[in-house]
Amino acid sequence: MSTASAGAEGAQPIIEVRRVAKSFGGVKALRGVDFTLYGGEVHALLGENGAGKSTLMNILSGVHAADEGELLIDGTPVRFTDPREAQAAGIATIYQELDLVPSLDVTANLFLGHEITRNGLLDNAAMRAEARRRLAVIDVDIDVDRRVDNLSIGHRQIVAIVKALSFASRVLIMDEPTAALTASEVESLFGIVRSLRAKGVAIIYISHRLEEVPFVADRVTVLRDGLVAGETAPHASQSTLVRLLVGRPLDELYPRRSTGFGRPLLTLRHASFRLERERSGWQTPCDISLTVRAGEIVGLAGIMGSGRTELLMALFGSGLPGRWEGVVEIDGQATKLQSIAVARRSGIAFVTDDRRGNGLMIRMSVGRNLVMSIIRHVTPLFLVSPAREAMAAERAFSQFDIRPHDATIAVGALSGGNQQKVVLAKEVVGEPHLLLLDEPTRGIDVGAKGEIYARLRDLANAGLGVLVASSEMPELIGLCDKIVVLREGRTVAEFPGGIDEHSVLAAITAKEIAHV
Repeated sequence: MSTASAGAEGAQPIIEVRRVAKSFGGVKALRGVDFTLYGGEVHALLGENGAGKSTLMNILSGVHAADEGELLIDGTPVRFTDPREAQAAGIATIYQELDLVPSLDVTANLFLGHEITRNGLLDNAAMRAEARRRLAVIDVDIDVDRRVDNLSIGHRQIVAIVKALSFASRVLIMDEPTAALTASEVESLFGIVRSLRAKGVAIIYISHRLEEVPFVADRVTVLRDGLVAGETAPHASQSTLVRLLVGRPLDELYPRRSTGFGRPLLTLRHASFRLERERSGWQTPCDISLTVRAGEIVGLAGIMGSGRTELLMALFGSGLPGRWEGVVEIDGQATKLQSIAVARRSGIAFVTDDRRGNGLMIRMSVGRNLVMSIIRHVTPLFLVSPAREAMAAERAFSQFDIRPHDATIAVGALSGGNQQKVVLAKEVVGEPHLLLLDEPTRGIDVGAKGEIYARLRDLANAGLGVLVASSEMPELIGLCDKIVVLREGRTVAEFPGGIDEHSVLAAITAKEIAHV
């Protein structure tokens, strides 16, 4: 049922939000928001980090209570006091920060708190069989006995999606569900969304990927600064959506590419990384040839499992134990990159794809996070120098426009976009020659993306070499000077920046191997 038909027939919305307001201390997160959701529709909710999307969803899912306004379910006012009451009303949420227990296997996570028992004992066989069935519904093959902390970020996201689907009898809230998924996994998810919509399930779909909206949504609402900035059709132009999101036209998301590059900073020729011990699910780099020059941004394309992340981790020495074979040169010198210490001494910095899990110390201050990569420079006589720490933090605030401009607050209190700026800044503050980036804009809004792209291009123009892995094809094509395609740990194609998307996709999916 589309919104248009629902409104025309006078259908009652499943969820209706009327003039809802919510403040945290002196910060007004929502300032009188109206929102409706009908059965059998996918309603996309867009907005920059800090616009109020998460606060609104937390009110709908029972995490927070509104300060003002009403929440109606089927026309009846309700006030959830905890998430269990929302679940009892048929509302389930897939959070951007995954609600999984890393030390438990996939089956245990799917049934946590809802275990299947027989004669008072856990029926592990029945739970494993049901776990496999639920994964098969979205056409994903994941070992249900595997621990979650041994899964890739994308597969963890899929497990979280399957877990939430089992609770969504009426309303499913999806917060950045495709942030870590490959193109084929995204299409599988869209298929599930369409199936649920056909069964009458109402879906609130939150995403920073504007290109997804026309493929999945029936209606779009944009929040900005705690207010509804506008409602539009899902096929509205991206320029229209961007104007609603940021309050101003954003004519050029990607900065102009460089035209000249300097010396080779990283050279790999038929390079392979030999593990000391093989590990299931780890795609070892086995035949990589590429060059990153000073001032150049080189993109790594490939499906999940192609070896992009493993290549970056092996170069930084943060992956599994092993040794490099073939030609591996840093700044023209043969180098054995077998540890993080060696990589840092060689002028290499690395930004992980999991900013909250591995990139930041969430409970520590922004300032302390910013100086962790140069801690020796701010700790004379083995004591942290507040003055040196403040100076380094101030440079980072100025260069990356981190907001709020306060080095003393916990980094976990920042929005996702500003957390990502801190992750980048803390690596750049050490003045590396080569920056390795894994999914640098995952889960952040379009405004923050534009700022990060601009900072990366500024750094490249100053002589930094950048090697970036991304699942977002527009990002690779728009940002990078060169795109290298990996498949099964091997270099299979290379393209100049700005190449058409179809050529890159053909190389990624093995429909055609192109060499430049």
